[in-house]
Order: sequence, then C-alpha cells, then structure tokens
Amino acid sequence: MILLTSLDFLAVGHKWPPPTELERLQLYDNNRKLFEGKHDQVYSQWIKLLRNDQAATLEIILNWPKRLSTLWADLLLGEPPRISAGDRNSPEQQNLERLIKENQLYNVGYEVVLDTSRFGTGLFKVRYDKRGIIEAQQPAVWFPVVKPENVKEIVAHVLAYVVEETASTLLGEKKQQYLIAEIHEKGKITTRRYALKDGRIAGLLEEEEVLTGVDDFLIVPVNNIVTSDRVHGIDDYSDLDSIIQELEIRVAQISRILDKHADPNMYGPDTALEQDPKTGEWSFRGGGKYFPVGPDEKPPGYVTWDGQLEAAFKHIEILMEQLYILSETSPAAFGQLKAGLAESGSALRRLMMAPLAKVNRIRMRFDPALKKVLRLASELEVAQGKPGAVKLENIEITWNDGLPQDDKEQAEIHSILVQNGLESRETAIRRLFQFEADTLREELMRITAEANAQVPLVFKPTIQQPEQITPSNAGGEE
Repeated sequence: MILLTSLDFLAVGHKWPPPTELERLQLYDNNRKLFEGKHDQVYSQWIKLLRNDQAATLEIILNWPKRLSTLWADLLLGEPPRISAGDRNSPEQQNLERLIKENQLYNVGYEVVLDTSRFGTGLFKVRYDKRGIIEAQQPAVWFPVVKPENVKEIVAHVLAYVVEETASTLLGEKKQQYLIAEIHEKGKITTRRYALKDGRIAGLLEEEEVLTGVDDFLIVPVNNIVTSDRVHGIDDYSDLDSIIQELEIRVAQISRILDKHADPNMYGPDTALEQDPKTGEWSFRGGGKYFPVGPDEKPPGYVTWDGQLEAAFKHIEILMEQLYILSETSPAAFGQLKAGLAESGSALRRLMMAPLAKVNRIRMRFDPALKKVLRLASELEVAQGKPGAVKLENIEITWNDGLPQDDKEQAEIHSILVQNGLESRETAIRRLFQFEADTLREELMRITAEANAQVPLVFKPTIQQPEQITPSNAGGEE
C-alpha cells in the first residue's frame, strides 16, 4: 500500500482523488452499500450464478454486515460508561458532564464505532463554535500524511471533499466543481479552495490559516485491527464477503425451488376447460399449466426433481459456523440460545467469550481516543476564552461489557465474600451498585441506622419476690 508522505497530492495538475487512494475509497463505498442493504450493487456478478442467462436479481438480502457493526457498537456503548474527571461537585466534573451532554457524546461515539467496523477506521473531529464541539467525521474524506520512515507518525490530517456549484452565465447555467481541503496540523488549520477541471486540480483559489491555540491535532482516528505497516484499519466485512454472498445465493435458490414446486402443472379431461368470452380461448383456471387429455390419449409426463434440500440446509449450517468463527461472534450474541446453555450470567459470559474479546480490542483503542477528544475540547474552550472553561487533565472511564447483569448471581457472590471475610461490605456495595464516594457513604450510614433500629430491646427478667408472712396467715389451721 502506497501512503501519502507529503502535501504534494494537493498540487495543481494532480488527479483527484489521488490514484493511491482509489482502492481504499472503493472499499469504503462498497461497505457503505453493504451496511445499507444494497447488496445487489456490490455482489452483482455473484448473483448471476442463480440463472444461466445471467439475468437474475437478488431476491433475499441477509444484512449480516449491518447486524455485526451494530452488535459491536451495542456491546461497547449500549450500556454507557461512567466518565469522571474529579469529584462530583468539582469544576472539572461539571465541565466534563456539560461537554458530554451538549455533544451527545455517546451517540457520536456510537457512529464512530460503526465506522470502525464498516471502514476499519472511525474519526472524531473537534472544533470550536461558541463551545467545544465533538463530532464524527466520515473516513472517505480523510487523507493522512505520514512520515516515510514511520507510517505511524502522522504529520498532517487532510479532510478533502468536492462540492459542485451552479453559476448563471449568458450561455445558461454552468456547473463548476471545487475541492475544499482542510489541512490539520498541530496548532493550526489551513483551509484551501481549489478549482477542479476534468478530474484534476486546476488552480488554488483561496487559502486561509487559523491558529487553534492547542498544540495537537483536532482529528482523532480510531482504528480497528491495524498492523505496523498500515495507517488505516482493517474493516470487518472483507473477510466475510464470500460467505455472505454464498449464504444469500443458497437461501435464494431454496426459495426458488419451493416456489417452483408449490404450484405444479396438472392434466385431466378437456371438459375442465373454460372458454374466455372475450378472446374465445379455452383455458383452465389454476396456478400452473393445464394439459387436456382425451379418453384415448396418453397423459403428458412430468419430470420431477428431488431438490436435495436437506443437503442445502446442511451447507447453510456449515456456512453459518464459518461466519461465526470469522466474525468472532457466536449464536449467543444474537439471542440464539439452546435450552440449558445460559441459565446464569456466568454461563452467558462463557458463550460470549469471542465477542467480548473483540469488543475489548475495540475498547483498547476507543478508550484513549475518547479521553483525548474530551481533553482537546476543554483545551480548545480555554484557548478561545470561553467563560468558566476548565482544562480536563485526569479523565477516567469505567467501561461496561454490555451484557445483561445477573443481579441475583452477583448479590450471592458478594454476600459469600463478605461472610467469609474476603471482601468488605463497602467494597461489595460499591461494586454491586456502582456508587460514587459520596453516595456510597450515605448508603452505608442508612444501612447502619436501619440495622440499629431493628435490634430488639433487651428486657430484664422479673424476679418474683417471696410472699410476706403476716399474722393473719402465719399460723395456719389449729
């Protein structure tokens, strides 16, 4: 793979898009169509296997690409993480919560995770417009410039896209294409506007440079699987293309067989025919064809064919096994649980080992990126002089695994640990309910107060005093 090592690809006379990026951009376009369910536009050649005349259309679409991408996003962010930058009432924590709320950060992060799965790379972009703004940026307009000796060291992030404008002239309306390029370097952003003609950069029209006040890039990429010789991540779809294509063809062929044999042709006496009053043609009202047979005529033969559907279903089963293996999923990830396999939370977790390992790999790259965009947004607000802005230094994120919590099982585990002296009651409550420090102290005080109030009063036993002897009862009977 040839990477961009300078800004020369933006020079006048060069082709746009750069020839070295065409394969990547084509992959992005195909994967976007797969995610949106437009499989017939990507698998058009494969679909022609359905018919000898190569005029087949894809009747059944199994949108596994979309299902897989949403699975990873759901497991990572479906149960939002807890993000903290200080004590609950500290200025840092309040500013952090404001940035999360104003930017709908978890929704933005969800989009970036989807792009990480679809394209191999997702992008955060940070900018300032009366406040720090964190947004997702499509990777199709991203052209990173790296050092030749180290592809991991990015020297500039270029966001470039084509716009088309229509101008009115004496000869009529004329359309003109322009290339807008945002060159993000540490501490500054340079915006250029080029004229495009016949797929080439014709000339530089405008250029503007803005200092950000932040000594870092305002573009933060999040990669899927990446190797030492790559700057772009590897997508989740390429390894599954052939399996998904075969699954769709196999299911479509089974459907065609069932449809074809659901309404067979018939034969019988010609007295069953009816004449159409308009056309005068004789026909039989039925789904298939009808062959009239006279008393002395031999009925036409009908070639029957055993569709071997059992073999087809076995083939689908094998393909599904390979799909689960290559996609790092399991039937349990999609709710396909056999009776008795997941009777507890720990059993479900064992069935989800492969998907959880995949999500953990995404989390390892998403965690520092999320911390960085929050820090950049706060630094940008401070640099631009926003009132009350505070720089966020120590950001901590507590992630969840996205699996449903088995509250009974967890309560029993912590109860046993506390009873055996292996865990304190405070630690057990904090882990069970995810309480912050202040809330945890208040809860412990309430538990102690309620426990003291329920202690029964201790009554002292009443000692029966001996009956005193009086002169009236001292002597008894004489």
